[in-house]
Amino acid sequence: MTHNTNQKIEVFNQIIIWYHKHIIHFMIFFIITGLPILSNKFSFLAYIFGIPVSLFAGANTSAEILSIGIQVARIFHRVTALFFLLTTIPFVIVMLKDISSWQIWPEKWGIKPFFNGFSDLYKTYIKFEHPEIGKYNMGQKLFAWFIIFSMIVMTITGLMLTFRDSYTLEALQWAKSLHGTFFILIIFFLIIHMYIGTHPINRCGLKAIFRTGEADLEHIKEKHPKWYKKIVKS
Repeated sequence: MTHNTNQKIEVFNQIIIWYHKHIIHFMIFFIITGLPILSNKFSFLAYIFGIPVSLFAGANTSAEILSIGIQVARIFHRVTALFFLLTTIPFVIVMLKDISSWQIWPEKWGIKPFFNGFSDLYKTYIKFEHPEIGKYNMGQKLFAWFIIFSMIVMTITGLMLTFRDSYTLEALQWAKSLHGTFFILIIFFLIIHMYIGTHPINRCGLKAIFRTGEADLEHIKEKHPKWYKKIVKS
């Protein structure tokens, strides 16, 4: 079949675009409310919540305002988590029906393909070449799986910390440790994701995930040759 290189190809469907946009909102709230709970080094964020509430609570001292701020941050954190779950559950249900077509699976298994994947990352982001990759390179695939695994861990440990009366002190300590560790890891990798995602080399993908959901077939042919071959064969 002959394909017009100016043809538009769907890169992301509407539910992925919708979810991606809202996940950004959730992450902002998670970070703002989670950091002051995690460490007193970020207590200044607690004052954002504590100062306005203290006007009604009659708190006067800095310690009282801080205490109120952390309590309010914890409430907002849990409310955000609830809305995150209400958004994520239907998204996962819809996505699971097409799990076989997810392109975050390894195209080949083994040590050699694994190291070749890192070589492709070097070629893409350092040498600005276009190696033989599919829709996603290894870095994007690893990030996707990291986010999936992290969200599962954060959800389980978050529920444990919310319903703490149902668990032993030791279990809660593990849950708190894991929750905090993955929280920091998510922030770290999100910063990298935002930098790479907004890099000029990914401008087409950035436009697709936030606006059109599409990319030119010519772009796919140039930068995602393995994916292009799958498209023209279909």
